[in-house]
Amino acid sequence: MLQHQVTNSRGNYNYNAFIYTDTVWDNHFHSNFELVYGMAGETMVTCSGISHILQKGELLLISPYVVHSLKIKSGAKAWVGVFSESFVPNFAATYSLCIFSKFKCENRMEDFLTEFLFFAGEPERFLLQSCLYMVCSACVNNATLQRENHDVSFVEKVVSYISEHLQEEITMVEVAEALNYEYHYFSSLFNQFFSIHFKLFINMLRFEQACKLLDNHSVSITEICSLCGFGSVRNFNRVFKSLGGITPLEYRKNRQVIRQ
Repeated sequence: MLQHQVTNSRGNYNYNAFIYTDTVWDNHFHSNFELVYGMAGETMVTCSGISHILQKGELLLISPYVVHSLKIKSGAKAWVGVFSESFVPNFAATYSLCIFSKFKCENRMEDFLTEFLFFAGEPERFLLQSCLYMVCSACVNNATLQRENHDVSFVEKVVSYISEHLQEEITMVEVAEALNYEYHYFSSLFNQFFSIHFKLFINMLRFEQACKLLDNHSVSITEICSLCGFGSVRNFNRVFKSLGGITPLEYRKNRQVIRQ
């Protein structure tokens, strides 16, 4: 199932990095860049239908709103860093719609990045920014531009519009008209980018918004149900449990335990 990673869709110098082994991430998207660095074995990354197999020392830079998946095979290891455009604004202004091939850095650069970037955690702010620009430079110089994904703005527009109208009854016809698309073309693009039923996609965004609101104990379950457009508490419980495995109340209680 396609996932919108809300935690990786934040600006204002948002950054996180982890080292993964024997891990699978199904199709997902977010508004930040993602950088994958093969540390051992093979890592398979698929971006908008284009598959890449990263060997040790190979990198792939994934642009914002590109639907992608990762499979880090047994015995393999990969570093994955996600960073907002604010770290590399000059690069983002020119290349945020591009889909690149995998690439490699020069040995001296790779040694430097291994010491100061490719670890789980966050370097000092300006050192991090320098490292990310270094990677972006290597990508431009060494990767192949596979295509410019101008329709990637379609994903951003759809997510933005639906997120702003979650309280309303939303149909595909209405969204197509609001975004100035002919309905059948919009439907084709939606299936191409998201590959899930339109109603399920809306429920996913409602679920994500509800999760954020459930962390605020001053907002009641009934209020969250209304704010997210679920219609009734019964439907809220049904949809939330189908996507999260637990009820909204159980989720809130679990989050409270984690924070204690």
